[in-house]
Amino acid sequence: MKNIFLSSFVILSLLVLTTTALAAKPSSNYAGAQKYSWHLSGDVMPVPPYGSFDIPGSDTASKLIVNQPNGKVIANMTGVMNGLNPNTEYTVYLSKVYTPYNFTGWDVTGPWTISFDYLGNPYIHNLTLNQSSSTIGGSGSSAPYTWVIDAGTISGQTVTLTAHYTATADAVTPLTVMNMTGTIAPDGTMSGTWSDNYQGGSRNGTWTTTTGQAVKNYTGTAGWPGLLTPTVTPFTFRTNSVGSGTWHVNLTGQDITLPTDFSAWINSSGGTILISDVIPLGK
Repeated sequence: MKNIFLSSFVILSLLVLTTTALAAKPSSNYAGAQKYSWHLSGDVMPVPPYGSFDIPGSDTASKLIVNQPNGKVIANMTGVMNGLNPNTEYTVYLSKVYTPYNFTGWDVTGPWTISFDYLGNPYIHNLTLNQSSSTIGGSGSSAPYTWVIDAGTISGQTVTLTAHYTATADAVTPLTVMNMTGTIAPDGTMSGTWSDNYQGGSRNGTWTTTTGQAVKNYTGTAGWPGLLTPTVTPFTFRTNSVGSGTWHVNLTGQDITLPTDFSAWINSSGGTILISDVIPLGK
């Protein structure tokens, strides 16, 4: 009975000491390994020039592990790289923070020439468009006819326009209303279908732009933001016969000042192929 009591007392004492030690850990301690995702360069930077040398699947197959201990070492990083080219040397750049370069939509503002097809014949119209957010306005003409846009919208790659003619008399009395629906192609050209009620009838056909180009809008960083600090120069690692490799680096107070954000970039001889998530330190 005495031995059981002493054993219980020892166990209880160890638990109290352990709990006290954990509670004494300062709140400024950032220790604890965290994983950050990799991205193909073309997923977060403009294409081109990025994306040309990306290796699909290498982003999800690779890992980036960051630990922030107390003491002289502010952070240590380990890259576990997989899915790369075998027996190849790669360069790691510890870089400044970036904002992903994302497509936010098309802008169709500007002058256009549109060919309306009706019964196999082309009818050329000049068109000027202006865009504010998702709303499109403007006017068009094909002498002696003129028309203005009453309602226009853009949603993704789809453009819709409703217009009425302002000249000549045959298009004004009765009033001719035209509806256009179109799609923006990857190269910025547009094409679609149209219909109107000219002289109380019902006409329809197709249309395509022959001059003019929609422009893609983006937000974010458009290129490499530069080295995080000149004291941590780019370094290399080499993959094995199956395209795997690892690298490790320690960052100290001589390298960086907290708090800060940064990212890791992996380059091959042709350009950037992988870019990490933005990594916060000391936050």
